[in-house]
Amino acid sequence: MSNPAQVEPGPLEPPAVVFARLADVPVDALDKLIEATHEVYDDLNKVLGHPYWGDLVYHQGAAMKALKEARICLEGLRAEAVGARNTELGVTVTTAVVCGERFYAQTEDDKAELVDKVLRPPRPGACHLYVWDRPHQDPEAPGPYLQVRIVTDPEQEVGVLNFTEESEDGEMTSWHTLNPDPSPEAPALPFDAGSTLKFPRNAVLPFRELRAALDEFTRTGQRPEAVQWQTARWGDL
Repeated sequence: MSNPAQVEPGPLEPPAVVFARLADVPVDALDKLIEATHEVYDDLNKVLGHPYWGDLVYHQGAAMKALKEARICLEGLRAEAVGARNTELGVTVTTAVVCGERFYAQTEDDKAELVDKVLRPPRPGACHLYVWDRPHQDPEAPGPYLQVRIVTDPEQEVGVLNFTEESEDGEMTSWHTLNPDPSPEAPALPFDAGSTLKFPRNAVLPFRELRAALDEFTRTGQRPEAVQWQTARWGDL
């Protein structure tokens, strides 16, 4: 008996193409299914006395739980697929958090706009920058291990950077910028709006140097070498 003919595999797609298709999984279709299933509950209450009512409610509850868990898994799949695709393509995404709102950039021009945005926020308070293989959309989910906190005085065009690195074990290491020739008139900038913690005055740098450091961070995702650093400490020094 002869062996069946072997089917030659077709050409393999580039990994980035496969990852891009995974990133396009239609989560919105699942949202519509969840919404439709939830809406039926009102109809079930109209047949409360029916002998099947209890079983129907039980199965609908189980279905809702499964659908919501599936949505969480799909969101995770999409996020990981976006990260894998960007890694294949050598793309990084900068996420800026300004006054609690998140902004994202991939191109150099858009990243430069984010840097301007964090240097001149619309309200006093700390801003943050992250560089990752995907947008850092969910602050509750595991995210990038590096971040830069930016606190500025836009009127004086000066500010401070705080660079924090977190190990996979959760150990935090933190640095402030260092001005080797600090001005005696440098402001003692607060860690955040209303905070009693103050950055040391020798951490304050002019916008020109802050912008150079932040531009470097958006390119490399590493602690910038454009400025000097000191171990993080607090106080009006």
